[in-house]
Amino acid sequence: MIGLQMGTTPPYPPPNPEENAASTSLEIILKQRSVAFIFRVICWSATLAEIAVILASQNPILPLSRKVLSRLGPGPGWREIRPTLSFFLGTLMTALGGYVRWACYRALGRLFTFEMSIRDNHELVTDGPYGWVRHPAYTGILLIVGGVVLWHATEGSWARECGVFQTNIGKAVAFAYVLLVTTINTGLISRMAMEDAALRMTFGPEWDDWAGRIRYKLIPLIY
Repeated sequence: MIGLQMGTTPPYPPPNPEENAASTSLEIILKQRSVAFIFRVICWSATLAEIAVILASQNPILPLSRKVLSRLGPGPGWREIRPTLSFFLGTLMTALGGYVRWACYRALGRLFTFEMSIRDNHELVTDGPYGWVRHPAYTGILLIVGGVVLWHATEGSWARECGVFQTNIGKAVAFAYVLLVTTINTGLISRMAMEDAALRMTFGPEWDDWAGRIRYKLIPLIY
């Protein structure tokens, strides 16, 4: 969860309006910091609920435990909550994604914003994670999003074993999450070309030299 919190929390305030660069039609969603906040609330809520059920299951005869299990773990499903390969893989992906995002924050400094922008005195950063791929911050967020799915939506998780996805609220949250993630992923992938174009227009041969050396956008040697 530390990786998720770090990777989805804006490190700097939004740029000035005159620093915003042309982006995709989905930019209005991508730049909404409330979207990242809602994402964190959903993930933290599921995590805290799972922790509460696990703790209650250690001594289910206690009055408080019975109350927790009746509210958050109705039925026998709570007995099936357990760490699985998907859980460990999701945790690893989320932590790695958070680290990659943190490394991007550190490399770019004040130049890193959730909004697509060319800031005053902008510099082309080519070291750190930007010495591996051209858009490592997007690699990080995709790792976080994928890790959360493996963590909370597969067998052994609280949401899966306690039937959260069978309730109307659970279905609504799951649908909203899938819609949000699909929109964000589509927007980020299309935004990469816009970012490359804006940086090339700003830095010219310097960007061409960097892009010639760093050919991959998201994953070294793959894409």
